[in-house]
Amino acid sequence: MRSAVVRVASLALVVSALPVRADRLSGAGIQIVYQRPQQAETHAIYRDLKARRVLEGLRGIVRGVRLPHSLTLRLSVCGGEPNAWYAPETRTLTVCYEYVRDVADRASKIRSETGVTRRDAIFGPIAQVFLHELGHALYDLLDVPVLGREEDAADQFAALVLLELPPVQARRAIDGIAYLFRSQAAEETLDQAVLADDHSLTAQRLYNLLCLAYGADRGTFGYLVAGSALPKARAVQCGTEYDLAVYALQKLFRYHLRDGRMGRARIRRAFRWMF
Repeated sequence: MRSAVVRVASLALVVSALPVRADRLSGAGIQIVYQRPQQAETHAIYRDLKARRVLEGLRGIVRGVRLPHSLTLRLSVCGGEPNAWYAPETRTLTVCYEYVRDVADRASKIRSETGVTRRDAIFGPIAQVFLHELGHALYDLLDVPVLGREEDAADQFAALVLLELPPVQARRAIDGIAYLFRSQAAEETLDQAVLADDHSLTAQRLYNLLCLAYGADRGTFGYLVAGSALPKARAVQCGTEYDLAVYALQKLFRYHLRDGRMGRARIRRAFRWMF
């Protein structure tokens, strides 16, 4: 199912009609594809993400899972559309270079008083979108039951993985994702198509993220409540929300994990490229 991760107008990118090359790396049933674009600005994104070994990091997380089928992780040109999705029919997870460019464009408008760095406003959302789509992939490949909307479950999966990072790094990632969600929420119109979508409203996704973060570590994320980014009425139940989410994830995935858990050390190695 194609995931409409971003509800913004398509970028006016001019992608060359020449055949696009792809750099492929394989290992343990997990194939990596860095599609090589021709357009100069998109090519710069490709070079940077490839040099950082972003897909290799994600593959490191997937290797902790016993997959019954192969999986392809792909960074791709998407004809100007800033998007990301998992396709069950091909078992391929795709994140568009245009999505990364949209994130970077939004981060370029960041103001110093927000306390969020441009770097975190770029890399936090990139990590989140890869993990969100990986959540979709694992629910499909492992036939994991999902009660409720799968989009919300994928958001929870992404947040719980990132909250395994060291506290300072987890805060930077969460702050960066929150910046993107606020930017998107400011543009969101409450028309029928948006309200009927299988995604929660972007503002709801934001508060769900902040609640999980605060529930995971009130010391590190106490500033969210102190600064009114997370309403106190929601904050009082966030510890329970986090515990329930962790319990569900462990219960549903533990028999599919090579060492019985996702592995904090594995996750931290996977996201070294962010910091």
